[in-house]
Amino acid sequence: MLSFRKMLHKNVKMKILSLITLCAITSAHEITQLKVPLYADPRRAAELSCHFQMDDQKLHSVKWYRDLHEIFRYNPSQKTQIRLFNVTGIMVQGGACETDSCVVRVMPPPEATRAAYTCEVSTEGPKFLIARQTKHMTVVAMPDEDPVIIGAPKLVKPGEQMLLNCTTDYSLPPSDINWYIDNELQKPEPWQHIELSPPLPGGLRASWRVLRVRVPPAANGALRLRCEAILMVEPPVLRDATATITIYSRTQLSKFVSNKGGNLYANANALFALFWTFNVISKFTSL
Repeated sequence: MLSFRKMLHKNVKMKILSLITLCAITSAHEITQLKVPLYADPRRAAELSCHFQMDDQKLHSVKWYRDLHEIFRYNPSQKTQIRLFNVTGIMVQGGACETDSCVVRVMPPPEATRAAYTCEVSTEGPKFLIARQTKHMTVVAMPDEDPVIIGAPKLVKPGEQMLLNCTTDYSLPPSDINWYIDNELQKPEPWQHIELSPPLPGGLRASWRVLRVRVPPAANGALRLRCEAILMVEPPVLRDATATITIYSRTQLSKFVSNKGGNLYANANALFALFWTFNVISKFTSL
């Protein structure tokens, strides 16, 4: 009886070892490299590539998926080897495959989205083994320029009010805007909110936000303004612009203007910029 149990135990161990060996052999093919851009610009095509090794297995197909939707298929044994599948929100421009790789080009949708791209490599029957890898791609267009502060004069008197505007470069998604005075974050007033421009091709928009500054009656020295444009991606992208405004007392200001008559011209330019900003903003928001 004991001998029979030993033989049974030995047979079970042999079958387990055989199964492990079979799994090791049948899973020999693998994806060695998957390249998916972390960010994709909606104005140009993104290139995705999948590299694999088959060892002693024969390739049946390579498929690409965007989330759960198939967008590309390569079957080397079929007459039409490559098939493209356009799905909602994306256009597949083309692709090419070799014995150990497949490349596909996709045009991202003109909106800030994040999607999973999966490469699936399968072997011929009767086993039809499958290897998969997935990476994510976010559609985003970075701003090329720093934001611009409009309406900031060089000189102000205590007690004055200013209406400033910060305008960002075009991006996708549009940038959020924060204002700082002397490194202190400014909470927006009820009527202050971020405005967006009409979209450019690719969905890019510029944004702007108004800030009303009240110079304290007893203030002196200078005000340091900073406009911060934040592109809310992962990780966030930040660009900023700064302006320094000098505060003069009435006596100092009169003396400065009388001695530096040329500054009247500069102040007139600042006023013109302020009125221009007000006129532009009033088209989009009601104060």
